[in-house]
Amino acid sequence: MVEVAWEDVHEVKEIIADIRDGDCDLRWVIFGYEDAHMRTLVVVEAGDSGLEGLVKSLEDDKISYAFFEVAEKTFALFQWLPEQASGMAKARASIHRSFVTSLLGNISIDIVAHTRSDVSQGRIDEELSYMEATRGQLLTDDVAVKKLQEEHKRKQELAKQRMLAGNTKDAQLRLATLSAGGAGNAQGHLARVSGSNTSSKQQNKSESAALFEKAKVDIELEDEDNLRELVLDLREPDREDYEDFNWMIMGYVEDKKNTLALVETGNDTREGLSDYIKTELGGGADRVLYILIKEDNHVHKVVFVSWIGKSVPALKRAHASTHRGAICSWLATIVQSRDEEFVSSCSELLGLKEEEGEEEPAAPADGE
Repeated sequence: MVEVAWEDVHEVKEIIADIRDGDCDLRWVIFGYEDAHMRTLVVVEAGDSGLEGLVKSLEDDKISYAFFEVAEKTFALFQWLPEQASGMAKARASIHRSFVTSLLGNISIDIVAHTRSDVSQGRIDEELSYMEATRGQLLTDDVAVKKLQEEHKRKQELAKQRMLAGNTKDAQLRLATLSAGGAGNAQGHLARVSGSNTSSKQQNKSESAALFEKAKVDIELEDEDNLRELVLDLREPDREDYEDFNWMIMGYVEDKKNTLALVETGNDTREGLSDYIKTELGGGADRVLYILIKEDNHVHKVVFVSWIGKSVPALKRAHASTHRGAICSWLATIVQSRDEEFVSSCSELLGLKEEEGEEEPAAPADGE
């Protein structure tokens, strides 16, 4: 459940309508969060200038969403995730993204930007040229692979520039990712494009893709970089924001049985986690979840909890068991000190005797 709302949804709709109106001078708007709790989205600024004016209005430490008319009847969304923003904030924003886009209408260009070079006229021109070249055409395998290769090369160059700027934790992380995902390790990789698999000898793998392929497990992590940053933040000892963030949940993306994404983050350790599962996930009896809990702020150790609800069909349980091993391999590259638990209910999560109404239901058929 997306726990975010617009401060004034009617104002937002009016501004979007004005930008889409060819007779109106308004060209862009920036939405941001009211405060650090990230529960309310507000209009930060709107303008009639070009892209330069929009970029100047972006703040280096605040996440925002920019809706912009890039050409006549052609609109773009820039999700601004600056490098100075925390991993937890970026992860929350990844959950809120669909909430924002649901109000914008048709978007031709959708870009996640981490630096101002990601929000450049050159980048927009590239996207517009690609749109024009492929207008009315089906995306062939060769074109799709070339597009992915160009995008990966651009991201690599940007990552190298950031690494040269300083020996930060993020820079070291990107260096390790680039080293692990070199072109020499990517031969024969299958790149998923437009619903089909296309062979690409030059397509680079993410670190998780390499690990999961080695384990012969077909699973993907949505927004992997943000998930990794979030885990890095969670494991850090003596964090000032520990009381606000001490657990995170990953679950399967709807209609994608092999894709995992962030479900939620929260506080109050196991009690807060249990309350969330009861109130927002209906008790989790039909859910498979992968949970990380930080119970002691003074150490690096976290607890990795595999949650398989009691109503989960047998076939889905088998898939989850295989996926858990792959996720453990991925976590091992980030968190070296962790305990593991297996639970199927909130009572087990809290170490309590089963409550009335939590007894094991009849096992459903695999096809249900």
